[in-house]
Amino acid sequence: MTTTPEPPTQPPAQPPAPTSTSAPTSAPTDDAPRRRRFSDAPAWISAATGVAGLLLGFLGLPVFVHSPTAAPKTAPTVVTTTPAAEPTTADVSAPPTTTTAPPPSTTPTPTGNPSDVYKIHTVDLTEDYGFALDKLRPVSRDDQKEIYWYSSWLNTDTAQFVALDRKEPGTYETCSTVTRFTDRFSVWSNVGDRFCIIAPTGLIALAELTGGGRDAGFVRLKLTIWRGTY
Repeated sequence: MTTTPEPPTQPPAQPPAPTSTSAPTSAPTDDAPRRRRFSDAPAWISAATGVAGLLLGFLGLPVFVHSPTAAPKTAPTVVTTTPAAEPTTADVSAPPTTTTAPPPSTTPTPTGNPSDVYKIHTVDLTEDYGFALDKLRPVSRDDQKEIYWYSSWLNTDTAQFVALDRKEPGTYETCSTVTRFTDRFSVWSNVGDRFCIIAPTGLIALAELTGGGRDAGFVRLKLTIWRGTY
């Protein structure tokens, strides 16, 4: 005999829910507060703008411009650069050329009449020295050939001497017209002796022995110089 099974009195047990090793999924969060913060930004900006406008209108712009807390303006820095000097090279192939200016002439300007006195001067002359009528400064006889003392004579190589007698007047007319020419005058002459000098420059002079002599080691000549015909 076949036995019919009885219906179950309890519902079959449900299988357990599968377990997962992953972290539990968090519940969705509510973003409403964050959205509210961003939505409030325009209001804050509007409020700040209103406060700034109120301060500008009440205090004025210079308060903010000249505020002690404002950063000072710095002047722009100007940087200048000096160009490097170009190297120069000296040309040593040719010697430098120098020009020497000629010494100024000491000859007086030919103005006035020939008989006008140009200068009256006294010169002390020693042996082996000489001078010229346009310079009147004693130099070595090797450098001066117009009047110089050599041996026992006053000599000349470029001028003309005219020995005068004591009775002849020592004038320009006498010195320029007498033709007793000589090229020497003795230093043994006496004080008061005279002779004329006709220089190659045209100057004419009367030379009178006023001191010194051979024994003194010098002769002192008083010179009266006329412009002559230079």
